[in-house]
Amino acid sequence: MNTQTVVKNLESAINRICKDIKDKKGGSGADKLDSLAKLVNAYSRLIERDKDKEKEYDPMEDGDPNYYKKLEANNKDRRGIIR
Repeated sequence: MNTQTVVKNLESAINRICKDIKDKKGGSGADKLDSLAKLVNAYSRLIERDKDKEKEYDPMEDGDPNYYKKLEANNKDRRGIIR
């Protein structure tokens, strides 16, 4: 899900809940604020998960032709190390 879409959904939900609280439609304001807090937490987790995916780096996506050669060189360098 796109971050902008998440933010728009969040803003519309906040506006709807605030309007319901002002109009005093069903339930208490505390219940609605509690559901709003849960909604905000869920969306913030979604946004953070999306940011984590953006940070992941895959050298093969960059098209590095020497990627596998570098991996082999790293493995060869470690052969004499006692663990």
